[in-house]
Amino acid sequence: MTRYCLLLASTLTLAACSANTGLEQSVTDMGGKCDAVMTYDIDFDRFDETAQQIAHGTGCHITADLADLGAVEPQPVKGVMTPRAALAEAIKGTRIAVVEQKPDEIVVK
Repeated sequence: MTRYCLLLASTLTLAACSANTGLEQSVTDMGGKCDAVMTYDIDFDRFDETAQQIAHGTGCHITADLADLGAVEPQPVKGVMTPRAALAEAIKGTRIAVVEQKPDEIVVK
């Protein structure tokens, strides 16, 4: 019985450690202002509003041609994550793509 309990506990521990949403693997931590963890609850109809809200108060600059991309409808961003991860979540499934990343700046086109 003790052996079964230890095996079960080990299995549960491994399962808990391996939980991964996939987003963490696609977003690189560069140690800059775009990598500070924040709490987001954003659901705007326009990318320009979403990008402004993600960047607000973080020092993470998001560079975009808003004449071209401002009206694109982004995904909602909810939860605790970095501005870099929040931007990745917002543009998922849109025509917007990250083309350059620096510690304190993200460029999208």
